Amino acid sequence: MNEITQHLADRIDLVTIHEPKFNYNTLTVMFLLPVVPEKNSAYALALSLLTLSCRRFPDNASMTAALDQLYGATLNSSVSLNGSVEQLMVSGTAIANRYALEGEDLLGELTDLITDCIFAPNAENGAFREEGFRIEQQDLLDAIEAEINNKRGYALMRARRTAFRGEPDAYPLYGTKEDVMQLTPESVYQAYKEILRRAVIRIYLIGPEEHPELAGKLTDAFSRIENRNPEPLVYNAPSPIKPECEHVTEPMDVTQSKLVLAFKAQGLGREQFRLFSAVFGGTPFSLLFANVREKMSLCYYCASRVLAGKDTLIVESGVELDNAEKTHAAILEQLDAIRRGDFSDELVENAKHSIVNAMRSTGDSPFSCLAENYEKFTTQDPADSEERITRYLALTKEDIIAAANALIEDTVYLMQQGGQAE
Repeated sequence: MNEITQHLADRIDLVTIHEPKFNYNTLTVMFLLPVVPEKNSAYALALSLLTLSCRRFPDNASMTAALDQLYGATLNSSVSLNGSVEQLMVSGTAIANRYALEGEDLLGELTDLITDCIFAPNAENGAFREEGFRIEQQDLLDAIEAEINNKRGYALMRARRTAFRGEPDAYPLYGTKEDVMQLTPESVYQAYKEILRRAVIRIYLIGPEEHPELAGKLTDAFSRIENRNPEPLVYNAPSPIKPECEHVTEPMDVTQSKLVLAFKAQGLGREQFRLFSAVFGGTPFSLLFANVREKMSLCYYCASRVLAGKDTLIVESGVELDNAEKTHAAILEQLDAIRRGDFSDELVENAKHSIVNAMRSTGDSPFSCLAENYEKFTTQDPADSEERITRYLALTKEDIIAAANALIEDTVYLMQQGGQAE
């Protein structure tokens, strides 16, 4: 796998990842900008409108036909958070040019389509067209409703809102229904223009062949952006630890309670924190899975994961209400066991192998290639996979104990079954 990064313009870079075993090209444009909570809805809606249609293909039928002409190419958008950075992505895939039956330049046509969507959207007179706007507005409302109906995800969102209160990433990713209903075709168009001005832009081409002509083509396209003023990005935004752990109980009309705990620390190394989580609750052989779920049978699931940019560990569990307090106590007991060093060397080695195997699978998919390169960018750590694997393998049982001792319980959220939803 060969990686080349080219600077195209002010905070606009092209990363080309050449991997011969792939049989299709993936072109992804990432718009990266500091979270502004009150604009989450407008940014999300603007992004979805860009891939719904464009001036050249002004409706869903013509856009679908254009993708079909490219041998079933795909085009989509997504929104996510990383620390205090909002990640807006437009991505397309098409089979490699060498498979085209008549020698078509499929990547070139896909690039033209994506740049048309970004720079020639289906808009006029400073506003997105009403019909497309209404469709995507309703889809965004449906996505917010789906978040509420997904009780595990909703519990996590509510716990994050408590744990990170007052921080930009405490706010819902898509905003609220009230935010969405206040949007207009004009306000969303202005949000789209803000994205182009404010964002740091990273463009990824991942595929089996080298395309040196792409850099010039993209430079020409992205030079159209006026008044560029990209803003600094803060990926490492540790969340302040509360003076006292905050407990929130929310009665809901559900058949299973959800327990979410947030633990915070400061100054833990990325590898150290991740290895601790693998031992504690991030793998099928971890202490939480083996003891709290399997041996004690206190819950339906119990797992941990690290929010690296926030220096926060999240533990999620699905429980019967009668077992909620017992589960909470059992989770804390497993943490205390690590603090005492009461866990096996075999568990540590298994956790290391689990992480190493996952890292060595990088390159199996375009997404994993993008994710690895993007992690280097966000952490400003140029180390490749093998160098990071060496760092993981060098960690000791004492490093895991130190991580456990650094954690402080910050938030306890319980979705209490049997209640009435607000």
